[in-house]
Amino acid sequence: MERDAIEKFRDEEAAYDYVERHVWPDGPVCPRCDASDRIGRLRGDSTRIHTYKCYHCRKPFTVKIGTIFEDSKIPMHKWLQLILLASDSKRRLNANAASTILGVTYKTAAAMLQRVTDRQ
Repeated sequence: MERDAIEKFRDEEAAYDYVERHVWPDGPVCPRCDASDRIGRLRGDSTRIHTYKCYHCRKPFTVKIGTIFEDSKIPMHKWLQLILLASDSKRRLNANAASTILGVTYKTAAAMLQRVTDRQ
């Protein structure tokens, strides 16, 4: 299970693609004005990954807005790996094991687990 979770979300591109398909099955929707038309993907060199712009309210956004990933500096692929590992009902994942598997500090892993368990 651990190796599968790590491989499924190996990088940010795969993680964003997965979350976007599940949050926006019919394409991007602006979290501010709920518009789904007149939305463009920003592709500049200095633009964050998978950033869109709504041409109704003229604001940029990503799929992270309104989720547990919002305002987090932790890469989304690590969040998704943690969620997959934590959802394995065969064992209870603790912060020490999560920090080792994900390659983050104990404190980061504990905060991530807390945020995930608060949303369930």
